[in-house]
Amino acid sequence: MTVEVTIKPEVLKWALERSGLGENEIEKRFPKLKEWQSGSKKPTLPQAKTLAKAVRLPLGRLLLPVPTPDELTIPDFRTVRNANVESIGADLREVIQTAEQRLDWYAEYATEIGIAPPTILGVVSPSTPPEKAAEVVLESLGWDSIGHPEGPDRVRDLVHRMEDHGLLVMRNTIVGNSTSRRLDVHEFRGFTLREGPYALVFVNTSDSKTAQLFSLAHELAHVAMAAPGLSGDQGKRNHVERWCNKFAAALLIPEASVRSIQFDSDQLVVQLSTTATRFGVSREALLWRLVELKLVQKKDADRAVGLFKGEEAAQASQTVGAPPFPVLVRSRVGRRFLNTITGAALAGDLSEPAAAEFLGIGNKQTLQEVMALADEVV
Repeated sequence: MTVEVTIKPEVLKWALERSGLGENEIEKRFPKLKEWQSGSKKPTLPQAKTLAKAVRLPLGRLLLPVPTPDELTIPDFRTVRNANVESIGADLREVIQTAEQRLDWYAEYATEIGIAPPTILGVVSPSTPPEKAAEVVLESLGWDSIGHPEGPDRVRDLVHRMEDHGLLVMRNTIVGNSTSRRLDVHEFRGFTLREGPYALVFVNTSDSKTAQLFSLAHELAHVAMAAPGLSGDQGKRNHVERWCNKFAAALLIPEASVRSIQFDSDQLVVQLSTTATRFGVSREALLWRLVELKLVQKKDADRAVGLFKGEEAAQASQTVGAPPFPVLVRSRVGRRFLNTITGAALAGDLSEPAAAEFLGIGNKQTLQEVMALADEVV
């Protein structure tokens, strides 16, 4: 006997919207979808299970009489018109959950074997001026914001410095290793998690290198003031996000360094290009930092923005050859996490299947190839 189940139309509509899957894609996979939506037919139990898997929901939630909102486990600093963003996509939820699982394991294991927590977690308070906070963190990290290498290595250099000082740093453009599930930079730029004295930073790398560097510095601000949460472009009105943006600008474009440069309104666009390259930031980020420091007038800044608006987005769309898969995994999970997982597996404290699951790897050979990269420079 075929068992049918009832899925309320409003729950089905919510589940499909929440999944982020296209309507055409869903209809191809579930030809009777419109009949389920209208209530003229009910899905069988196997069909409901397949649908639940497709929309990344437990079957039980799909069978409830009304939609059940997702509860975000970290503060959400993204706002639109001063109101909190009420929903997040299924992909972002999964990324956060995976990061939480990794940090939970790391914090427990690090405590057990005596791995020191990050020295910069909570090193400043929300009342500390962002400029002063940036100075404190730069000194703590021993990082020269204009002395690091040019190009993409700027991001890598700061990541390594953060990892060397006890932070887990993870970066990705996709959900895990699923190339069909690309992260949306318009939904979020990054997030910071905390578990006791340990912390994890995640940066959405679906963007230009200059934008990634700013996002990394922004999340470092969340670490410095011990304010974990989810960040995005929508949060510019939030006082915590404003503080973190000012911190990031001060960290990457120190006032003393930029004041030594004389800017000419007639040559502003050219000067912005050369100076932004020197500091490793976008021209727009540099420009508004100069306005903040009253080194450039706002009317000149508005005119300059009109000339190069959107160029960073074009840069983000450029593609280059991908490195070997094991190298990608190491970059995505971070050196510190990979080194710790590898050490735990070699010591017999973590099984190979568990290590593979934490790293998002499906087979033993690939696991061994990835673990062989531990302690190497990314």
